[in-house]
Amino acid sequence: MTTTHRLVPFAALTVLLLAAAHTAHAQPPVPHADVEIDPTAYVLEGYSLHVGLGWKQLRVDLGTFAIAVPSAIQTNEAFDVSLQGAGVKLQYFPFAEQRHAFVGVDMIVGRQLVERVGTTMASRDLQVSLGVAAGWRFPIGKQIYATPWIGVTYGSKIDDVHLAGSTYETKRITVFPAVHLGYRFR
Repeated sequence: MTTTHRLVPFAALTVLLLAAAHTAHAQPPVPHADVEIDPTAYVLEGYSLHVGLGWKQLRVDLGTFAIAVPSAIQTNEAFDVSLQGAGVKLQYFPFAEQRHAFVGVDMIVGRQLVERVGTTMASRDLQVSLGVAAGWRFPIGKQIYATPWIGVTYGSKIDDVHLAGSTYETKRITVFPAVHLGYRFR
């Protein structure tokens, strides 16, 4: 038997193993769903619930939230301010499917309630905001994860609020950090 004939079974076995490995890895990507909350919203007398739908390295997030804005970060302590709204986010995970770093864009439609402390005077305004965000998704076990991120939004249709001789200045650009806790369904 020549050397060439001895290599034929080895070559055939190699081709079969490579084909089997390629077939095992060539499965089409499976869409997934997840659910997230922002615990900080609950601490700030509100709520947060987000449902995510992902495919490969893209994720769409549909969410709703509410918070009472802490007086320490308000522009005027003579007012109580709260926000509630809903939004959609599109996130891209460039390095791994639904893991590690991500960047994204979002749109939020919300209502800001500004109340003058010590009076019954209040103003409720509709706001539309567009933003960008970046963060990192850390696995905690098999299906639970934590996602710290920071966002910058630009709000349109935002006016200062004047009540009882005092003004609450509403910021058009807002920078905010958040941490979401999530559960990925399998």
